Amino acid sequence: MERSGLAVSHTADFSRRYRGEQVTFHTRVDVLHRVSGYKINIGLPEGLILGSYQPALESSGAPPRFVKDGDGVHVLWHENGPLETGTSFEYQISARVAHVAGEGYLQSEAVVRPETNARSKRQSDSDASMGVARETACVYVRTKAQYLKHLPALYEEDELMGQLLTLFESFWDPIERTIDQLPFYFDPQTAPLDLLPWLASWFNLVLDERWSEVKRRRLLCSAVSLYRRRGTCRGLREYLEIYTGEVPQIIEHRARNLMLGREARLGPGIALGTQNVPHTFTVTLHLPLIEGDDDEVVALQEGERRRVIERIIEAEKPAHTAYNLQIESAG
Repeated sequence: MERSGLAVSHTADFSRRYRGEQVTFHTRVDVLHRVSGYKINIGLPEGLILGSYQPALESSGAPPRFVKDGDGVHVLWHENGPLETGTSFEYQISARVAHVAGEGYLQSEAVVRPETNARSKRQSDSDASMGVARETACVYVRTKAQYLKHLPALYEEDELMGQLLTLFESFWDPIERTIDQLPFYFDPQTAPLDLLPWLASWFNLVLDERWSEVKRRRLLCSAVSLYRRRGTCRGLREYLEIYTGEVPQIIEHRARNLMLGREARLGPGIALGTQNVPHTFTVTLHLPLIEGDDDEVVALQEGERRRVIERIIEAEKPAHTAYNLQIESAG
């Protein structure tokens, strides 16, 4: 959630837990505008027992304070500044679900407020005016294993059976949730980044790891249409546009003139006209210059870019054709 110069994200690694199981809260604070420091309060409600905690790697090193009240336990960190724009701090707190907790939601809240002097604090009447950011994370606590509903009703009151099934359910529940989300793993737009090469293997594509994630996902989304147009001018143009971000100009060469007469002869491999190059095309790309201080490194990067483009053309063009590649400055 975003307010003023600070933004906070607060989430739990599990959305559902059983009594006695552990849950870890991850909190991130982003500095959107330069501040002189901030205080962060991460609250754990009654029903969660505080375990280990880990401050941000960029932290000033000051240990946290712990405050216990009727709502639970609060872990407070104080980061000294000045803190520059773009700085991020990540905290981690582990807790265990108490055995006395009933079934329902347990809500943890992270509140971050910038350092303010006494005068500005007196003049501020709301969190928004003070630049306070807050976000909550909820964990649903179950007291009985859901697998009990698949057994006869007499087992509902069997505490030992419920505890035993809880062990199996804790193990299988993450797998079941993964299976429930299986369609997202096969969608190039939502699949995890590490899974993209496996999806590419379905189409006999080899994704270049030097390509950006956006380009790799777009190539996978267009794989079917590219295969339908393989060997065509349109298919080659679309593939090159995905890689370069620019629409190429493709010119197919034919006879420049047509002469019929006593000297004209037709036969295998003979094209009408003069100065013609049959089965040849030219690809022209207007690309931005690669910037850098080291001319040698820039030359290597430009050469590598040209080689990638040539590999794309070789893979997409008809086998019997030849081509010329011209890369010109976009400026």
